[in-house]
Amino acid sequence: MNDTLKNRFFSERIRKLEEKLGYTFKDKKLALSALTHKSFVAEYDKDLEDYEVLEFLGDAVLSLIVSEILIKKFPHAKEGELSQLRSAIISESFLARLARKIDLQEIVLLSKGEISQKGMERDSLLCDVFEAVFGAVYVDSNYFIDPPRQIFNRLFKEYILKCIEEDDIPRDYKSLLQIITQRRFGTVPKYRFISAKGPEHEKIFEMECIVDKELKTRGKGRSKKEAETKAAKEAYEILTEEKKDENI
Repeated sequence: MNDTLKNRFFSERIRKLEEKLGYTFKDKKLALSALTHKSFVAEYDKDLEDYEVLEFLGDAVLSLIVSEILIKKFPHAKEGELSQLRSAIISESFLARLARKIDLQEIVLLSKGEISQKGMERDSLLCDVFEAVFGAVYVDSNYFIDPPRQIFNRLFKEYILKCIEEDDIPRDYKSLLQIITQRRFGTVPKYRFISAKGPEHEKIFEMECIVDKELKTRGKGRSKKEAETKAAKEAYEILTEEKKDENI
């Protein structure tokens, strides 16, 4: 791809992102980085930066924004209830759902291998891009929270509150499990990395959930988060089933 075509190609992606957000980036490189998967950097243009650092920052930005929404909407809710709701909303599967609402999958930059494996459809990848986009807006706004907050609230606040009202949010098994283990054992679950197998574009991760040394479960997924959630779900189901048996 020559420089002229490359610039036109990248500029179009940035323009589409700005259109979806209703926000104009002062630093266009931030917008481009937010859309760039590491596989694209490796295969096409090693001068580009991928979205991993922005994703890290965006995770914290979204956590704050969602916390504010919940506290304002449910001012008398208990901390545990708010934590469960927030964890469900900023979960991988729900953020991927929000990413699809603005069609981020159509503009993310992926290698040919990732595209052939339908990487743009994976929840883990879409969640990462979504977080990176809000991290990029935050940095572009000189680390001022108002611009990303305004964008998020305008695009997603009403939808999120509707999902909560209709109980249409994913169950956060990691938080649910933690509540049970704190009550029954006075401890929180620990998660341990087991393995990552397969080629880079379709790795399968395996994580172990350890509860009070007695209970160990494992889960597999396309990201560590997904694998942890599956391991936590199995542990949660075991412990809640045991509780039912005790009450019989």
